[in-house]
Amino acid sequence: MRQFFSSVKFKIILSVFAALLLGIFIAAVSDSGTSPLSTALETVMQPLTVVSRIVQNKLDGFRADFRSAGYYREEVLSLEDEVASLKEQQVDYEKIRNKLSSYESFLEVKSENPDYAFVPARIILRDASDVFRCFTVNKGLSDGVQVNDPVIYGKNLVGVVKEVNEKSALVHTLFTPGVSVSVYEIRTREDCYTEAETGLSLTGMIRLAGLSRTTTVSPGGVVCTSGIGGIYPRDLIVGTVTDVAENETDASAYGLITPDVDPMQITDVFIITDFDGKAG
Repeated sequence: MRQFFSSVKFKIILSVFAALLLGIFIAAVSDSGTSPLSTALETVMQPLTVVSRIVQNKLDGFRADFRSAGYYREEVLSLEDEVASLKEQQVDYEKIRNKLSSYESFLEVKSENPDYAFVPARIILRDASDVFRCFTVNKGLSDGVQVNDPVIYGKNLVGVVKEVNEKSALVHTLFTPGVSVSVYEIRTREDCYTEAETGLSLTGMIRLAGLSRTTTVSPGGVVCTSGIGGIYPRDLIVGTVTDVAENETDASAYGLITPDVDPMQITDVFIITDFDGKAG
C-alpha cells in the first residue's frame, strides 16, 4: 500500500482530484449558470482542448497542403502536355518549312530547265553509321525512276539512283566510292571530275581530280556538273573547293570539295528522270 501512495499513478490521480476540487471552488464563487462539476471539467480539460485545436489546425493545414500538391501536380501534368503538343507542332512546322524550301528550289530549277522531268521523293531509310550517307527513297519503277537517274536537293546534286524496284530506290551519294561526276569550276571553267574515297568521306569531303598542274582553281571555287557523259545534266551544284595540291606521282593537281548539301540533313529530294542530252 505504501508503494501505491508513492507511485506515479497515485500522484496523477491526486492531481486530477485536486484540479476537480479547484474547479468546483471556482464555479461556486462565480455567478455563472453552469454546474460546479461541469465547470471543473472545463477547467481541467481546457489545456487538452487547446492542444487538440492546435493539432486539428495542423491537420487541416496538412490537408490543404496535400490538396494544393495535388492541384499543382495536375497543373504540371497539364503544362507538360502543352509543351509536348508545342514540340510536335514545331517538328511539323520544321518539316513543312524544309519541304517548302525544297519545292521553292525545285520550282526555280524547273523554270530554268523546262526540259527536266522530275519525281519528288521522300527518304524512308538510311543508316546513320554509313560513312557514304546512302539512303532509300519511296519512289521506284512504277513512278518512272531508273538506275542512273540523278538525285537533287534544290540546285544541288546529292547522288544517283543505283538500285530500283517497283516502289523504292537506293541512292548512292557523292561520298560513295564508284560515284564519279564530270564537273567544272565556274570561275576558271576548267574541266575535271569527282572521286569518292572512304577516308575523305569520313571527313565530309570528296576529291576533285584531273586538274592540270598549272591550275588556277583555288579554295572557295564553286564546282558544277559539266553534263559530259549524259548521266547528269549541266550546271547542278556539286560543292565548294576547300583545298588544292599537286600530285606527287604525275604532272597533275587535285582539289578537295565539300558538297553543299549533307545527305544526312535532308528528308526530301527530287529525282531527274529525263532531260535534254540524257544518255539513251
